[in-house]
Amino acid sequence: VAYRCSLRVTEAVYLIERMMDVLAQKLGIDKAEIRRRNFVKAEQFPYTTAFGWTLDSGNYHTALEKALQAVDYEGLRREQAEKRARGELMGIGISTFTEIVGAGPTKVCDILGIGLFDSCDIRVNPTGSAIARLGTMSQGQGHATTYAQ
Repeated sequence: VAYRCSLRVTEAVYLIERMMDVLAQKLGIDKAEIRRRNFVKAEQFPYTTAFGWTLDSGNYHTALEKALQAVDYEGLRREQAEKRARGELMGIGISTFTEIVGAGPTKVCDILGIGLFDSCDIRVNPTGSAIARLGTMSQGQGHATTYAQ
């Protein structure tokens, strides 16, 4: 599996989603169904996680259903069963996660001493030149070009 992000949620999401797939297989439950059963329900918001973070809103069930319909999940499952009956392999992957955005101050959003916020310090010198220090890492989004402009 190729990871594009560095020290973010990618590895954790992979681990959690793989565990969900294994659990679904062991229990004989469809991959989508086990996720449906474990999503926070819309009426449970705001929801406090086991880590003490508050999820303010969401409708994970609707989002999953829309995604499954968009790819014709039931059709894919039928195709998968037909191929397996012929000895062919066909996998279907599902992955979901909630990402923190607008996290807030480090005192509430801190993972191993890494604050979950971006920062910027701009200093204008008496000569008119400026120095900007930015607390972001580019992963191909074009930060350098945007900041220079």
